[in-house]
Amino acid sequence: MIAADTSYSDNASLPSGDSPELTLVLATSQERIASIKLNGTAWQGSLDLDSYLAREELLAQQPLTRGGSLACWILVDRRQPEDQRTILSSCETYRKKVWCAHDGCVSDATAYGVGSVYCRPEFRGKGYAKRMLQELSLKMDTWKMEKTANRPLFSVLFSDIGKKFYAQFGWNPFPSSHFALPPVPRDGGDFTPARDLTAEDIRRYMCSDQVLQKERDLLKVASQKSPGPKVAIAPDFDHYSWHWAREEFYARKLHPGRATPVIKGAGDDKSGVYCTWNRKFGETPAENTLFILRWVYNEPKSAEESQATAKAMAAILRRAQFEAHEWDMATVEFWNPTPLLEEAVALVDPSAKVVHREEDSIACLRWMGPDHGPNEDVEWYLNEKYAWC
Repeated sequence: MIAADTSYSDNASLPSGDSPELTLVLATSQERIASIKLNGTAWQGSLDLDSYLAREELLAQQPLTRGGSLACWILVDRRQPEDQRTILSSCETYRKKVWCAHDGCVSDATAYGVGSVYCRPEFRGKGYAKRMLQELSLKMDTWKMEKTANRPLFSVLFSDIGKKFYAQFGWNPFPSSHFALPPVPRDGGDFTPARDLTAEDIRRYMCSDQVLQKERDLLKVASQKSPGPKVAIAPDFDHYSWHWAREEFYARKLHPGRATPVIKGAGDDKSGVYCTWNRKFGETPAENTLFILRWVYNEPKSAEESQATAKAMAAILRRAQFEAHEWDMATVEFWNPTPLLEEAVALVDPSAKVVHREEDSIACLRWMGPDHGPNEDVEWYLNEKYAWC
C-alpha cells in the first residue's frame, strides 16, 4: 500500500492539472502494482483483484512486453518521495517494431503503443489525464522515453472515449470499422471446410520471413505510388502470443473444466488464405468476442483468383463462427475489411453491414518522424486487431 494515497487531506488540497510541481515518471515496481489495483476497479471485469493482478503480471512477461518493452507511467507530485507518491493518473507504453516506407525504401523503426490510460474517478475534472498526455507527448517528441531505444517514428492508441479527446494531443483518428458476425453451430455447412491452425501453424503460414517480406514489399510499392510515409506495426508472432496468453488465462479461470484452446485460426492451403484469432472473454456473455487478429492472403491477379480467394475467406469465416459458438462468443469480428473480405462476408451473411466505430477502439496515430510531414500525410497499413494494446 502506498501511503501517499492519503497524503492530501482532501480533494481541495490536490494540485491543479497545470501545476509546475506535477511530473510524469516511470513507476517503481511497487507503484506499478498500486496503479493496477487502482484501474482494476474499472477493468478487472469478471476477475477478482488477485486474478486481475496475476493477469497483468502474465501479460508483462510475454515476449512482446518483457525486457523493458512495457513501461508504466504515473503522474505525480515531484515533491513526494518514491513509493509514497499519490498516483494522479497513469498509463502504459509498449515499444513496438514497425516498418516505414517512403519513396520506394522500407526501413525498420520503433514506435510506441499507448494503453491503460486511467485517472481515478475521485480525481477527475482536475486535468490530470490531459497533463499526463501532454507530458508523455513531450517525452516522445524529445526522445526521452528510454536511454537506448531508437527514436520513435510514431505512437498509436485505441480510444474508448471517441475521436476528439486524444486528437487534441496529436493522436488523430484513423479508419476504425469492422464486421460483426453471429456464432453458428457446427452443421457441416455450405462451404468447403477450412483447416484448423495451431500456434505453430500460425508461425509457419503467417509469420515466416517470406510472408513478412511480402508485407514489406507491399509498403514499398505503395510508397512509390504516392507521397507521404506508409507505416505498419510489424505483424510478428510476439503480437499473437500476447493475445493468446490473455485468452488462455481467462479460459483457465472461467472454464476450468475445459482444455485450454489450441485452435488459433483457420486457413486454406490451396488459395493461401490464413487468419489467426483469439477469444475475448468479456464481463458479460454479450461482450464475449472472437476477434480475428490478422488476415494473410495473396492479392488476386484475375477475376477467377478473386472469386476463389473470396470463397476461401468465406469458409474461414464460417469456421470462425463455429468456434465462436463452441466457446460461447457473442460475435465474430475483424477490423477494417478490404473489398475482397467484404465480398467474403456477403457470401456468409448477405445482411451483414460494415460497422464504423465512433466511440470504442478508435485507432489513433501520432506521427513524430522528423522527415516526412504531418499526421495527415501518413498512411497506416495493416491496421488490424493484432496491433491493439
